[in-house]
Amino acid sequence: MTTKDYLQRIVFEEIDSRCVYVRLENVVAEVLAKDDYPAAVAELLAQSLLVAAALSSGVKFQGRVSLQLQTSGVLKLLVADCTHEGGLRGIAKLKEGAACPPSLDALWAELDQAGMLTLTLEPSDGGQRWQGIVPLEGRGLVEAIEAYFRRSEQLDTRLALAFGNGAGAALMVQQMPASGSTDVDEDGWDRLGHLMATLGSAEMLKISGSELLERLFHQERRRVFPATPLRFDCPCSRERVLDLLGSLGAAELASLFQIQEVVEVRCQFCNQAYEFAQDDLGSLIDPSQPGGSQTVH
Repeated sequence: MTTKDYLQRIVFEEIDSRCVYVRLENVVAEVLAKDDYPAAVAELLAQSLLVAAALSSGVKFQGRVSLQLQTSGVLKLLVADCTHEGGLRGIAKLKEGAACPPSLDALWAELDQAGMLTLTLEPSDGGQRWQGIVPLEGRGLVEAIEAYFRRSEQLDTRLALAFGNGAGAALMVQQMPASGSTDVDEDGWDRLGHLMATLGSAEMLKISGSELLERLFHQERRRVFPATPLRFDCPCSRERVLDLLGSLGAAELASLFQIQEVVEVRCQFCNQAYEFAQDDLGSLIDPSQPGGSQTVH
């Protein structure tokens, strides 16, 4: 795999478990370049992008997976999401004027006091949106994610994250619902956990995903899936922004143009700016114009 950003998935069918490896470099650089984040926030955002990518790899899921951290402290909101096609984006919002803790451990200690972790699945086929919300637990994002799946999904999960010098890697192994096969390796899950425990951050960042997976699991029978490229992708568009403006209602839109001749809407994820003159919005402001009955309120 020549790209610096990719996902590799493995299934251990005799253990009813799966493994996901994620490597990010260009995506992290592009997301972090959107704002001047403090070092601790930048590292947490990079970790969250790695987790979102890993969670997007569900065998049957098609759509967008979103990871959100929300607190009342210096970090007001952090969002990272990924589609099943490998499109990633992320953003963090800080409390204005607040001093950010100097390290990720110190930042997490503040988040853990009253923070919430939200995972959202938005199917692309029009299926039902699903969301799980739990208090933050543990001493970092790894323990928080493991606790989430243990408590909310009843799926044992082991996660390792590494980030340094602008590059990040994640490895997640997860038990799957029992297949009912009589050939299940009863000791396999514990064995995978012991193998994960031997993994260090330096090793994760130094070697490629294929080499890492071979080193860890060379004695395990496994089914390897083709690697999936990952990229920065924001689905915003002029049409989507127009729909958003329509949801404000004609009166509020009209009041905006009393203050300024052009309304600018900027995407928080990619910084793309969309400008609209009053004529561009037409019937959204004046329902008497053609198409006025389609105004969204």
